[in-house]
Amino acid sequence: MLPNNDMTNPLTAQTAAFLVFAQLAELHPTLPGAYITTSQISPTEASVLLDSPADIEAWRLATHTEVDDVQLADLGGERKLHFTAPLGRITLKVFTVFAPAVAVSA
Repeated sequence: MLPNNDMTNPLTAQTAAFLVFAQLAELHPTLPGAYITTSQISPTEASVLLDSPADIEAWRLATHTEVDDVQLADLGGERKLHFTAPLGRITLKVFTVFAPAVAVSA
């Protein structure tokens, strides 16, 4: 195990992230649920994995993120929509991965 002072942050170091999610839930009760991760290594960042591009749009609106700040990436057969949203003392890294629609020839 590598000694690292950042690894010794107590759970309270993540309080700001927990509070941001509680506030989002209170202000936007219909906001789609997400797989959310944060850690003692980077307690001021949280990753938010969503189920669909529609969920990205809901989170973009809730976090007051500009449309131009949403990025589209090609992951070799899949697509990733993502944006970063600074909220108070934390930064959310919001994303979804999805298969692109297939064009059907008539």
